[in-house]
Amino acid sequence: MPGFVGRQSWSNSSRRCGPPSRADLCVELAGEIGDEDGSLIDRADARAERFEGYQESRADEAECASEHVRRIADGIPFGQPILVGHHSERHARKDAGRITNGMRKAVKAFETAEYWKRRAAAAIRHAKYKERADVRARRIKTIEADKRKQERVIAEAQTHLEAWQREGLTMEQALRVANFSHMSRCFTLAEFPRDPPASQYEGQMGLWSALSDGVITVEQAQSICLRNYPATIQWAQRWVDHYENRLSYERAMLADAGGTVADQTGPQKGGAVRCWLARGSWVYIQKVNKVSVSVLDNWGNGGKNFSRTVEFDKLKAIMSADQVAQARTDGLLVELQDKTGFMLRAAPTDEAKEETTDERNARLQAEHMAAFRGAECGHRGDACHLEGRRAGGQRAAAFPDAARAGRAHGGAGWHRARDARSRAQRGHRAASRCHSRGDRWRARYAPRLRSAHECATCCGFERKGRTRGIATFWSAAPTSSADCSTGL
Repeated sequence: MPGFVGRQSWSNSSRRCGPPSRADLCVELAGEIGDEDGSLIDRADARAERFEGYQESRADEAECASEHVRRIADGIPFGQPILVGHHSERHARKDAGRITNGMRKAVKAFETAEYWKRRAAAAIRHAKYKERADVRARRIKTIEADKRKQERVIAEAQTHLEAWQREGLTMEQALRVANFSHMSRCFTLAEFPRDPPASQYEGQMGLWSALSDGVITVEQAQSICLRNYPATIQWAQRWVDHYENRLSYERAMLADAGGTVADQTGPQKGGAVRCWLARGSWVYIQKVNKVSVSVLDNWGNGGKNFSRTVEFDKLKAIMSADQVAQARTDGLLVELQDKTGFMLRAAPTDEAKEETTDERNARLQAEHMAAFRGAECGHRGDACHLEGRRAGGQRAAAFPDAARAGRAHGGAGWHRARDARSRAQRGHRAASRCHSRGDRWRARYAPRLRSAHECATCCGFERKGRTRGIATFWSAAPTSSADCSTGL
């Protein structure tokens, strides 16, 4: 009813320009509403193509403005100032103004062209985002919630309509029903005349207040409600029909895309998932709910683990319990420190599996050589650094130049030591990577990877001095792996 506001109207107040109103306007203008044949991506492509046309137009305008400025500037000798008092002053100032305005116009056109370029890319990107399965699943949940809200509006309106349709309502019964109707409007004196002591107020007033203050009678209240509630039911039903059409379309498109990750691989207890709280790792599934899974999480500050609930449409990947067990058997599973999940190693490649024993021994020996060589270079660099600083300190008083040279020598030694340490660290990291590949040959030959001191001891060789060369050490090593327990 015009001028009437109820709780049903409040729920739709933010949607007065929604699909039902738009449908009425389209029917009024065109007479018929047809089906949309193009998909969201097709419409985004057409929109992006239109934006690209805008961008090309603005780019052409910018180029024309720049060319016009260039022609004006070419007619002025380079570095030529404005000659004050000369007959050319007026023309020169006009040219300067034209150049300034032309450059501003060109810059603005270039910025507008870049804006439309970004809009075209954003249109495609937004369409692809809305076509994602997880986004579509969340959109379906929102539409279902809106549909249930309108269904509640219809059920509530029907209940109140039945209450007001009773015959022989007394004032007490009408007040009891009006207490739950939540309707209000302006009861003007022209439309609802009344004499004092009835309220003469003409502003917004609820139905219960109008009855209790004697503004309207029970029959007038019944007449108002019997006209308002059917209109509310009809309006809400149009929204329900619209939501049903939307749900049919979205569900069909979701099924055509293969569904969400949870639809493709059903989560199960004992499995693992990747989601927004995993931080790049997998988390164990503690419980599978109707529309979500329960997982463990930790703040990372030493506190206890706690449970979180993650909806199916927010899962990025799922592993079944059998897949988790298989990964643990293959040695690809690395448990997190807080025991909430694990990291997954990459499976060993075929090249690593086909490596022969001789190739492996040669590679390990080269890695040990690189590590020892880096350590020896680091020791030499430290000694050189100390020697340079000592020489610079002794000659500082008598020979300033020699002192500076000594400090420079020590600094160079420090840099050499730093570079040597970096090489040693790279060698150790390479050896560590070889230890962590996890194939069956690694488990057999892992005991052979020992430190330099252990290898020297078992071979009967004892190093003397910090700066002894690595070549001497390896020259004294056994010639065959049978003479050495390390096998190197």
